[in-house]
Order: sequence, then structure tokens, then C-alpha cells
Amino acid sequence: MPFSLDRFLRSVGLLSLIVTLPAWAACQTRATEHPADPVISPDALRTRLFAFAHDSMTGRIPGTPGNVTATAYMAAEFAKAGLEPGGDDGTYFQTVPLGRVGPKADASVIVNGRTFHHGEDFVVLTRGVRSIPPSGVVYGGNLTDPGSWPAAEVVFGKVVVLTVPPTDGVRQFNRGFGQALRDARLSGAAALAFAEFDLLPANAVAALSRGRIVVGDPGEDQGVTGIFVTPRLAAALLGADPMALLPGAVGPGASSSLEIAYEAFPYPARNVVAILRGSDSVLQNEYVALTAHNDHIWSVPAMAEHDSVRAHNRVVRPLGADDRDRPATPEEATRIRTILDSLRRLRAPRPDSIGNGADDDGSGSVSLLEIASALGRRVERPRRSILFVSHTAEEMGLLGSRWFTDHPTVPREAIVAEIDQDMVGRGNAADLAEGGPAYLEVIGSRRVSTEFGDLLEAVNARQPQPFSFNYTYDQPGHPLQYYCRADHYSYARYNIPAVALSRGEHYDYHQVTDEPQYIDYQSLARVSTLVHDAALALANSDHRPALNQPTRDPNAPCVQ
Repeated sequence: MPFSLDRFLRSVGLLSLIVTLPAWAACQTRATEHPADPVISPDALRTRLFAFAHDSMTGRIPGTPGNVTATAYMAAEFAKAGLEPGGDDGTYFQTVPLGRVGPKADASVIVNGRTFHHGEDFVVLTRGVRSIPPSGVVYGGNLTDPGSWPAAEVVFGKVVVLTVPPTDGVRQFNRGFGQALRDARLSGAAALAFAEFDLLPANAVAALSRGRIVVGDPGEDQGVTGIFVTPRLAAALLGADPMALLPGAVGPGASSSLEIAYEAFPYPARNVVAILRGSDSVLQNEYVALTAHNDHIWSVPAMAEHDSVRAHNRVVRPLGADDRDRPATPEEATRIRTILDSLRRLRAPRPDSIGNGADDDGSGSVSLLEIASALGRRVERPRRSILFVSHTAEEMGLLGSRWFTDHPTVPREAIVAEIDQDMVGRGNAADLAEGGPAYLEVIGSRRVSTEFGDLLEAVNARQPQPFSFNYTYDQPGHPLQYYCRADHYSYARYNIPAVALSRGEHYDYHQVTDEPQYIDYQSLARVSTLVHDAALALANSDHRPALNQPTRDPNAPCVQ
């Protein structure tokens, strides 16, 4: 029978309703019992997040019952707040046509008769994978130093091996491979082999081994093939240790071939879209967009001991998945044991295998709901309409927000500004060195419109406890690439003033330990209030934020 998203959603609809009714009832009871609560209540945020990031949601991975349940909850709460449906065909949902594209079991690389297997010696990074006949191999140099890469005529039609010096670490690596896949000099290569398989955490290897999630036609060729390879496969391809070679050196790869057959199948997902209609008969046709993503990472280790992971990461990986994992030094091991011993006095070991995503991005999601509820209770509606969009598949490469902005359910030119919240529930000194009650990362606020950035600063200054805006991660060229890694960019590429707000990364980032008991709900309520007030200021302004930028190509590569 042909796949039907509508049939799938209808089949789980009743289950979604049953699972989420207790959380909805709890929120409604709290609202009734505490009429004197602030506009944005920390207690209401807590109640919502313990439901939204519960183990039963199994990570809210797009295409799974957990994500369907989570999006059904978002839609029901928007409706309760009095918001109009803003999705497809009069619903609160916008279908995002995702598909999973995965390698077949016999995918392999053969070098001089020696077979290397997918998932063990290499994994495929990109979607444009095809059978590559025997071809030469060239050493491309240091992945993090584009100046070392050979000219286009040297690499054309060949497999290009690129390496990362151990001192450069995972952050430079994350920046490098994306740039290499887009670089014109390397676009004519048969494949790019990144000789840093060992940099990938186990969950990333598992995820890439199962294939990638794409939007649209899964069979569409997306350019040069990218693969991560182990050092031993890189050495086999080149016939020598890559680090002993100069860029442009040709290896004995004439008898090597890459043979990866792919299979594709649909993978349903949906954005949640709702509208608080404005009061002005003219300006109600313009929109201030408030966004967050409802999904979380789609692969975690099969099983881990919760407190052991947390103690290890607090010492060795203070930024969680954005820090490379490694064995602890003897001094670090002592610190880890001290932390773990203190936790053992409080509770027994707890096996854990679910990425709850309480901060990433349950915090932003429940903030949207509380803002919608607060605005819905106002007697006086804002002049412009407020557009709420809960994006899917952010963790898969901003796929939900990109789909929405490419196929908006309201006129794209009518969106006057966008505010995205992602990881707004932590940010204290225990989470990061510069953290504290005033800490807030602000990314992109002046890149499209200086006036937009000024408005956010002015609204913040009027808060009872203003934040200190940290613009460090908005700096051009910053290695963590936050400007290109948040859903706000999907709007900014269309010249819509957009900002990403975050309270920062921490040692639970993309770990099984990102759970709701570790959230700072008072600070989350303050961020939510800031966004609430900024939305009202934008919606009631006499004019749209003036633009700094000329029209740009929305499909051009993002530049941090």
C-alpha cells in the first residue's frame, strides 16, 4: 500500500491524545489555582517540560510516535490559547517530506583487493553517493587549512584524502568538512575522504551507518560524495601515512573503488504552526515569528549509567558533544570519582538510554507555549499577528525551518522579524565558566537589521533583571559556527531580521543526561518574558525593522 502521512497521523492520533491529556490537565489546573502567577510562570514551565521531555517521548525524534505525540501536544496547547491554525489545509501542522537514505549492508571500499566495511572503517556523510569506479587518490592536506588544498585540476576525478592534526580538535573539524564539501576546488573530486573517523562519537557513527535524513527526492544527487574514514583506510588509499605526505601527493589508488548502493524510504515529520491574529485591520497581515524546535538528537548510546556520564562530562567534556571525548587524565579521574561518590550517596546507579532533550530544545518549546498562553490572555491584542512555528528536524540540519521558509504557510514577505529560542534553560556558573543569572547568547540580531538588534537591546534594558547580551558566538568565523547552526538562519537567508537566543551549551549537551530536573526555571521564565515583550514591541511598532542587507541568494552557503 502506498505510504500516506495522513493515514499514519490518524492512526496515532488517539494515542497522542491519551498520552498528553494528563500534562494538559496539569497545566490547566495550575492556571486555575494560581490566577496571581506572573505572566510567564516558572512553575508552569516546569510542569510543561517534565511532560514534554519525559522518557515516554523517546527523544521526540521526527517520524516516531514520540514526536507525533509532542507535536500533537504543541498544537492542542496553541488551540487552548486561542491561536488560529497556521499549517496546511486549515490544520496546525505543516508536513515536511523527509526521507531516510541509507546504505545497503554490503557497502564497501576495496583497496588492492582488501575490503573495508561501512560502519567499521568508514561512514558516508553526504547524500550524493554513487558507485565510484577505480580511481586515483590524492592527499588533499589539512582539512582545517584551506590554503593547503590542491588546485581543481589536481583533484579532478580522484578520491581526495583530508586530515586534521590532533591539536586542531573537534571544533575546527566540524567547521572544516562543511567548507570542503562546498569548495569549488574540490567539487570535481570523485569523493572526499575525511581521515578522522575516530573524531566521531559512537552515536554519530551509529546514526550515519543507518543513513541520512533528507528533504524531497532521496535519489537526487547532491554533489561530491563525502565519507569519514579511519586512519588505516586513509593510509591504505594513499599507500603511506597521510601526515608524512605533502598536499597533492598521489597515492597508489588506481585499484581502489567505492561501491555504496543506497535505499530510500519516506520518513514523516511535521512543523506546528499557529497564529495569534493581530488587531489592526492592515498590520494583522504582517507577522512576528517566534520559533523553537520540537525534536532532539536521533541517536544515543544503547545504554549508559546516567551519573557516570554526567560526572565524566563535567570534567572532560564541559561543552558535551561539542567537546571531543577522550580518556580522563589521572587528576581528572580523581575529580570524576569525587563527583560520582557524592551522587552515589544520594541515589543508586541508573541505566539510561534516552536523549530527553530537556534543554535542547524542550526549553524553547515550552517557552513558546507559555508565551502563546500569556498573549492569548491579553484583552488587548497586538497590532501585527504573532506567528508561532515549532520546527521539526533541526537536529538533522535545520530541515524543518528550511522547509517552512522555502514553503511558508503565510506570505514570506509578510514576516517582519523572527526570534528563535534554542537551549534557553541553563547558563549558570555551574554550566559554563562565563555563566550566571545575566548570561544570554545573542546571535545574528544585527546582521540583517541594526534596528532589530537595537530594539532587542532596548526591550532587555526595560526588564526587571536585564540580561547581559553575549555576542561572542556571533563573531564572523567563530569555529563553533552557531550562526549557521540554529533555525533563525533559515529566516535570515531570506533577509528576514532574525536572532537566535541561547543560554549556552553545557556538559549535558546532546547527552542522555539532558533532563528537566537540571533546568533553571526562574531564568527560563526571564528569557520567555524577554521574548514575549520583544514580540509585542515588534508587533506594535509603527514600521518594520529597516534592513541593512541587499537581497541575497537564500540557497548560498551560510557564512559564519
